[in-house]
Amino acid sequence: MSWFKQLSVEAGLASEPELTKEACDKLSKYVPQTFSLKELADEARGCLSLAHSEKPGEVQTLRNYLVSILTCLYFEGRIVHESTTDQDTVRNLARNIAKTIAPVVTPEASRSDNTDSLEAPNQDFTKIRRAIFENCRAISSLGVRALEALMNQTEDPVRLDDEVLYTLLVYTDKTQPWENCEIKASTQRLLEQQFSVPGSPTKEQFLTETLLKHYLRPLFFKSKPSSITTSGRKAEYTDGAAARAESMPDESALTKPWKYTDLRAIPAVAWAVREADTQLIAKHWPLFIPVLLTLVDDPATLIRRRGLLILTDFLAKFSDKTLHDTGLAKVFEDAIFPTLAFLPSLTPEDESLQLLGPAYGALLSLANKQPALSMDGISGGPRNALLDKVLRDGVFMGYFHAKEHVEIVAVLCQQTVAVLTEMGVHAVKHLKDLIPMLSSIMTDPFAPVAPKMLLSAIKAMQAVLANCWPRIPVSLWQDEIINALVLCWLNVAEHDHADTDKHHARIEQELLTSSKALAAVLKTASREGEQATNLSSHVAPLVTKEPRLGKLFPPN
Repeated sequence: MSWFKQLSVEAGLASEPELTKEACDKLSKYVPQTFSLKELADEARGCLSLAHSEKPGEVQTLRNYLVSILTCLYFEGRIVHESTTDQDTVRNLARNIAKTIAPVVTPEASRSDNTDSLEAPNQDFTKIRRAIFENCRAISSLGVRALEALMNQTEDPVRLDDEVLYTLLVYTDKTQPWENCEIKASTQRLLEQQFSVPGSPTKEQFLTETLLKHYLRPLFFKSKPSSITTSGRKAEYTDGAAARAESMPDESALTKPWKYTDLRAIPAVAWAVREADTQLIAKHWPLFIPVLLTLVDDPATLIRRRGLLILTDFLAKFSDKTLHDTGLAKVFEDAIFPTLAFLPSLTPEDESLQLLGPAYGALLSLANKQPALSMDGISGGPRNALLDKVLRDGVFMGYFHAKEHVEIVAVLCQQTVAVLTEMGVHAVKHLKDLIPMLSSIMTDPFAPVAPKMLLSAIKAMQAVLANCWPRIPVSLWQDEIINALVLCWLNVAEHDHADTDKHHARIEQELLTSSKALAAVLKTASREGEQATNLSSHVAPLVTKEPRLGKLFPPN
């Protein structure tokens, strides 16, 4: 048995999940008194070929190998440096370490369990991906630490292979199951170091030329939506056959390697958008568009959600003028809107809840990038037209189809607040739908059982008062709002609050805030021939009949 394998065996006997100074000291007698980096790399090469194994026992073996590498690098005084070969040795060993912790399905893994090709059923790849995530969770910290320690072994910084950098990008991503602050900080240091190596590409060159063009574009090429061209621009003529094919997507590793085999791709997209500034996106936006639209259009809930969140970040940096001039605003709108229909019962409620927030957020970001005025200077421009559509085809449609799902209704009410805040007084055209919807939620005698939904509805009613106030005084809406407040207050008072005590006081406070807001609105009646309404006087008969309403409508 070689000294390295003996060291790994002893490392496996240690009970500590991570390598500490004390553990290194215990293993010191198994580390040669002198060895070169090349000897270490040669010993480790064969052992690290077990990367991506599905067997839990071999994951533990991989962990032992990484502990052994780290232990050897810890005893820097025993390393005999060879100036002519150390740079290449570090590069090669880093490649093998990165391959071990890379969430990539290897050909060997894809053929396991009688999986003969990349056209295997999706459940096979789901199983493999799950195993890979578990592997990464178990060994990623040790792998990143080994890479960082290895990069300190040469006097001059070493330019790592692009494949290693792609793997490092995964560990800067806060959404991954193995993410922790230590890994993220280490990978960020390694990446920044790479961009400063003499003769290496700058961060902008790496992002555009290496990452987007040479890595991501080929991965996403076969799954690009037909609504855009290869260059990322709006397609003037959509191929009908291609559009029909998209309605029945080919869910295989051949068409979607970024989804089924190379799981570094989506974190790499997120990193590219996060690191790109407005100037870079202004010059290279066509490289981003096909990838973003592919993610937003994917049927898998987690991927679609991630795509929507990344797209929202991208829109914040995208030029308003370019968005308008290229016709991409309509492309993005058409890509995002179908997600608003991912509602129960066709979509499981938990998946719908994951998607609705990001979808509405992306549409609001898209609306804010568009002009408020139309070509003739009228206020009904593209921005308000999109916001109108979000309310009509999003919130109202969603409520109609899923009103029995209280958590969905709560999300719809929260999004109503966001949309009304953006629309301002232009939302008055929707009062005929807004107030009946919110009134229906607030007056439901069982609403106090779902305090989160009820609070969201009350907040939405406050948004109606704040933005649509010019049309409320001396209208049928004022009494409709009063009725909603009254019945809601009484329902809450009569409800058994044993399980919802912490929400009871807040609901009452928000109702009182709504009452005060309505009183202020009714005092603003300014249309000719109208007089301001005093809310206290207006509801006095109600308070006389039901004294509990006195707290809701205090005298003013």
